[in-house]
Amino acid sequence: MTVVRVDIESPAAQLVVRRYGLRATPTYVLVDGQGTEMWRQVGGSPDRAAIEQRLAAILSRR
Repeated sequence: MTVVRVDIESPAAQLVVRRYGLRATPTYVLVDGQGTEMWRQVGGSPDRAAIEQRLAAILSRR
């Protein structure tokens, strides 16, 4: 698993911003190995259990 922090104001991040429609911070997006969005939360920090549940669901589809 890779975690990437994106500064949505950075010119270098605009491809990612457009691809995932990032508009607000914080926004958390989980994507699979092909870059398909699997889960999103806008605002606030998700709790660890929520992230682990989503990751387990993604991995079980493989």
